[in-house]
This record gives sequence, structure tokens and C-alpha cells, in this order.
Amino acid sequence: MAEPERFDVVIVGGGPAGQAAAIALAGHSLSIAVIDEQMRPGGQILRQPPAGFTVANWLADRSYAPLKDQLDRFGQLENVSWLGGHSAIGLQAGSIVASGPDGMRTIAADRILIAAGCQDLAVPLPGWTLPGVYAAGGIQAFTKSQQLLAGRRVLLAGTHPLQLIIAAQIVAAGGTVAAVLFAQPRAAMVRALARHPLTALGRLSDLFTARAAMATLARSGTPVRYDVSLSALTGRDRVSGATTSAGDLQCDAAGLCYGFVPQSALPRMAGARMVAAGPAGGWACVHDDWMRTSVPGLYAAGETVGVAGAAAAAAGGELAGLGIALDLGLLDTKAAHRSAQGARRQLARHRAFASLLDTAADPRAFFPTPDSGTIVCRCEDIEHGILSERVSAGDSANAVKLATRCGMGVCQGRNCEPTLLRMISAARGPNDAGFTARFPARPLAIADLLAPD
Repeated sequence: MAEPERFDVVIVGGGPAGQAAAIALAGHSLSIAVIDEQMRPGGQILRQPPAGFTVANWLADRSYAPLKDQLDRFGQLENVSWLGGHSAIGLQAGSIVASGPDGMRTIAADRILIAAGCQDLAVPLPGWTLPGVYAAGGIQAFTKSQQLLAGRRVLLAGTHPLQLIIAAQIVAAGGTVAAVLFAQPRAAMVRALARHPLTALGRLSDLFTARAAMATLARSGTPVRYDVSLSALTGRDRVSGATTSAGDLQCDAAGLCYGFVPQSALPRMAGARMVAAGPAGGWACVHDDWMRTSVPGLYAAGETVGVAGAAAAAAGGELAGLGIALDLGLLDTKAAHRSAQGARRQLARHRAFASLLDTAADPRAFFPTPDSGTIVCRCEDIEHGILSERVSAGDSANAVKLATRCGMGVCQGRNCEPTLLRMISAARGPNDAGFTARFPARPLAIADLLAPD
């Protein structure tokens, strides 16, 4: 690789948190690089169409307006180098290794912010490897960016209320939703929200969005059913149906929506302190009031520190930007605290609602039961029965990895680790630290590794 490119600040992630951090740092004459896998900024929440591709009424719902306004402000920043189409694959002291269209490059900075977002929780069950079975967020990405439909008749199933929004977006794009299935009873979800009514009322916009989605689904005749669990997806060459506790359903695409886990590979690789993220699993990066991690010079914001939604991510990103400015001596302590007051209030409010949502959408009692032949590690084709044997023998996650290759594939355990840790926890308690994060954090071309220095 060539000599490292140097910036004052490097931000990994061009979603709400990364954008807010860059905006908070504007006006301080800093050189900032923002690295993102997507060609255009916005993250998964604002999944922009490709450049030159027009989508009528792109994310027209008013709930997206604040994020679109922030995206416009980010686009006007003059001190930001946008490195779209690049994957951050390694993190070491003071530098990020990224892989992009022209191979690998090293990007150095004294201050690095990880705002890498989250991903759908992978939930193994019989038939989930059939073509046409997606994480619900994958289906939403197609619909958001280009109004593409994953199938003619889409089934959504899980425990998370986001599937209501996704279903309404599919209907608005001209698609048909076979059903939206919640594994938990409706009364349990209502009770969870009712326990903290002021917290729920603090996010009326989200409640109105969900209500509007329900109205859209009602007008289209889409069934929304509660206390209906999914046990298997069926089909030969692709998914054609589902087996549920209420009978069989026909579909030609299915989206699983049991929750979300942080993208944590980079801070774990750097040795940052992590904690269990929440009921869906995964790891969240520990931080202080200025979003500093336990590693000097490394900051974390957005879903990397816990899945709490786009508004919380933006508030945390603003705090990270102010924290970086404070640490660089560009703000004095009094000015930094004064500037951070609004973001701190917003972050606390949105995290309180996220905690409420975690309770309402808690998937742990509703995961489908894999049979022994169900593949858990899709990269290496490792079946549930093989993992059960290793867990029963007392193996740690890393020992299971060495013995079976579970977690050694291109996803580096992002999909299979939560399932394996749930199995270990059920056998002997939640004390396993999970896989050791290793380079590369994302897939890359072998040619990049073989390229001469």
C-alpha cells in the first residue's frame, strides 16, 4: 500500500451519527475524511438512490425530514473528503485500513470516530437459506432506494415494530404483503409501552408513523397478526411458503425482523471495552459523556454504542464531534458543555424510548427453534447440531470457531455469533466474550492482499 493519507479526523460511517459529528466540527479548519460502504451519504436510514437515478417521492414521509435536512447540511461542508464505496476493514492505533474500488488504502488521523451503524439480527430457522428469504432491512433497502420489490407476495415475521413500516413502504411501492406476523401477543406490546407513558409520549412522531403504517396496511387488506410464531420457511428452488403456529402461508419472499445488533467489529479489533448490547444480542461500545471509548483517540457514536434509532445516533454524533473539538483544544470546557446541552437531552430521551421498544420487541422468548440440520454459519455451512455438540462439550465461542470454522467466513461472525452466544448462554450463562475480532472486518478482494507495497 501507498503511504498513509493523513487527516485531522476520520469518521467511519456516513449515516446520521457520522454526519452530525462532521457538522459539529465544521468551522474549526479541520481536515475530515468520512468513510462509507455506500457511494452516497445517508446511511441505511436514508438509503439514497444511485447518482443519476431519480425516484419519485423518495422517502416523502415527514418523519424523514429532519434527517434529510441534516444530509443537506452535511453535503455543503467544504472540509470533508467523502470516501464512498469504501469498507473500513482494519483499525489500529491512529489509522484505518479501507478497501475500495482502487484497492486498499491506509487513512491516518489522531482522532477516529466509529459510527458504523447496525445490522439485522440473523435468525436461523429451517428454510432460511432459501433464495427469497431476507433480513427485513434488506427488503427495506431495495424499497427505499429504488422502489424495487423483493417479491410479488412478501411475508414479514418477527417481533420488531419496524416490520409495520417496511410493510407499509412495500404497499406504497405497489407490492403485496402476505401478512405481518408478530410472535408476541399484542397485549404484551401495549403493556410494555403503557408502563412508561411519558417516555412513549416523548416520541409521538414515531407512534404516529406506526399508526399511519397500520392505516395503510388496513386499507390494502394486509393482515397484521399477533401471537403467531414462525417455525419454518418452505420451498424447493426458492421460498414459496411459511409454516406458522396459525397454519401455512404462501409467499415468494420473506423478511425476518427480530431486532438489530451494533456493527462492533472495528472497536473490538482496537481493544475497546464492550458490553452486551441488548435483548437482540451483539456488542455495544462503552463510552463516556463525550463519546470517548476506552482507547485513547478513538470515539464511537450511533448504533455502534447501542441500537437506539436515527435521532439518538445524530445526537450521539454531535456529542462526539464536540468531544473531539474539546480534546483538540478547539473548544474550552465551558463552551463545549454549553453546546452539548441540547444533544445530551435528545440522546437521553431517545435512549429511554429505545429501551421501551426493546422491552416491547424483546425476541428472546420467540426465536424459532432450529433443527439439527439448520445451517447457522452460512459462510462455512456449519449446522446447528454440530455447534450444539461443541457447546455441550463446554467450548467457548473461540474454541467453537477453531473446531468448526463457525465465524471464519467472509462475514467474520457478524451473522452467526449472536446465535452461538445464545446457545452458550443457555448452556452455562452469559459470560462468553464472543469471537476475537480480526482483520479484515469486511470482505475484500484477494488481489488487494496480494498487491505489492
